[in-house]
Amino acid sequence: MNISKKIEVDKLRRNRSELFDKDVLHILNGQVMYEEFKKNRLMGDSDYAPFNEAMCVNATTDRIFDEEFINVRAAGHHESVEGYIEKVIAPLANLFNKEYKCIVLWFGEDMFCQMNQLTLLSYLEQSGYKGKVFLNRFREDEFKVHQTELKLGHYDSVYKEVLVNHTKPSNELIPVMYQAINIYLDMLNEDNEVVKYINKNRNLPTKELIKRLFERFPTVGYGDLQYMELIDKLR
Repeated sequence: MNISKKIEVDKLRRNRSELFDKDVLHILNGQVMYEEFKKNRLMGDSDYAPFNEAMCVNATTDRIFDEEFINVRAAGHHESVEGYIEKVIAPLANLFNKEYKCIVLWFGEDMFCQMNQLTLLSYLEQSGYKGKVFLNRFREDEFKVHQTELKLGHYDSVYKEVLVNHTKPSNELIPVMYQAINIYLDMLNEDNEVVKYINKNRNLPTKELIKRLFERFPTVGYGDLQYMELIDKLR
């Protein structure tokens, strides 16, 4: 395990030891982070779950994690409903089936992570969650955790404005999420900066082009799969 992660986790334990208890759920930014945290029991006796989605691409629905949502998201990813449930829904079983006094979200600052985070916050409001919610925000290039307690109440409306209706939010948000929303809405434009860059460098091998996209657009946060789909579409 990366020593910087252990240092940051030890700091969190000193500041808020209650977030290491059994009745706390840590929702992690993807399968890789989940496996590392669970294997090393980084958050003590807490439960862990990954959010294996990419909400920054493809259509979505008003109600999160219901049958319509699953069908729409699976179709967008060109996956079977069964495959989507196995990959995305089943790993979140603890979120659906257990009660927690506190839920901690671990997400990066890029647009990809922030749209996933927004979706989960919206779901917590839709499901009537009454416990505490903490955001452990970090940058992908350095594991420096910024912990914030969030107040639920407006994220569901923001989710519908942004991810469903593709409009700017009417509520005030923390700067990192507001910036991510602007990037998300810009990526919906057919002539956005990423598209322009791909078109300008379309003769590069796909692997090299993706490498350059990672370097040039770190705040977008796309993975290999999202960039490959975009490159294939433009070619």
